[in-house]
Amino acid sequence: MRPIYLYVDKYGITRKVAIDLAYLFSHKQIRLPKWQFEEGLYLRYLPDGKNPSRVENYFLTKDKIIKEDKDFYYFNFPFNYNQVSEVAV
Repeated sequence: MRPIYLYVDKYGITRKVAIDLAYLFSHKQIRLPKWQFEEGLYLRYLPDGKNPSRVENYFLTKDKIIKEDKDFYYFNFPFNYNQVSEVAV
């Protein structure tokens, strides 16, 4: 199983933030610690599995938070694993 990353581009540098795969697979949601959230976080995915050269970005914004607790934000994961894992490197 290949890890999945969120990306953020700042100051000409792209940083990666790993997603908690155990939580993702059991709940079909992204659980992100609040201290890791920042504007511009996105997930790369393949909208069409037949065209692997077309990659799009799914931005995690405040309006996409479905719930939160003291330490985490939770986001829906509207993709299947293969759409994201192929471009997660």
